[in-house]
Amino acid sequence: MTSLLLRRAPGLRGAAVELAVVGVALAANLVARWLTLDDLGVAVSHAHSLLVLQQRLGLDWEHAAQAGIEGVPWLGTFASWFYVWGYLPVLAVALVGLFVRHPGDYAFLRNALLVGGIVGLPVYVLWPLAPPRLTDLGYTDTVGATLVDGLARPVGVANEIGAMPSFHVGYLVVVSAVVWRLSRSPLVRAWCVLHPLVMCWVVLATGNHWVLDLPADAALAVTGLAVARWVRSPVAAFPASRDVRPYDPLPHRPSVGRWRGGHDG
Repeated sequence: MTSLLLRRAPGLRGAAVELAVVGVALAANLVARWLTLDDLGVAVSHAHSLLVLQQRLGLDWEHAAQAGIEGVPWLGTFASWFYVWGYLPVLAVALVGLFVRHPGDYAFLRNALLVGGIVGLPVYVLWPLAPPRLTDLGYTDTVGATLVDGLARPVGVANEIGAMPSFHVGYLVVVSAVVWRLSRSPLVRAWCVLHPLVMCWVVLATGNHWVLDLPADAALAVTGLAVARWVRSPVAAFPASRDVRPYDPLPHRPSVGRWRGGHDG
């Protein structure tokens, strides 16, 4: 079990184990959704309270974000499509790519994402929060007016009142941190910075999340990365696994512009 935390299992057995992990994670999400099915009124009340706090802090920027795309139809479409295709497909590409080429770094990414889920799902249950689009506060459901609505919120799967934390932002920060460490390419590293930032704007402009959700997402990502780093640390409580090279987040290797292991970045 300890070895699986440090490096995915080889071959088909490894693929089967990781698919089982995905299945368990999906089941946990469905349980969290089921536990909050009747909590829409509570979630809307929480949203009102959060907005009051944001107004006191001068952070009620959601209307401004939406106003910026109302007069530019293509920008609203871009934001809606980015909300869908800039999230799960990116996670999938990163996970599959690391699974094939960098088993140890794949395990690090998987662990960080799982920790994020372990932290985030209980928040959904204990403090359900409606997104702006589900309140009576004048926000627009931008995604709902596009062809990707069904993909963004699969019926029976999507948790409509889980607006904090946003896995869209938090998970992309985790992926970007891992990819940044692996690549020396200026273009790849620029993507690592810009992609999560664009998603921050997208979740506000589409009415799916609140401004104060963004620092919560950052905290989620930092927690996931910190725990995953601890698991990979040679001083962690896994003495039998100290022969496995620890995850080193400092980009001090000399191979500029290339992935570790000799592959192009």
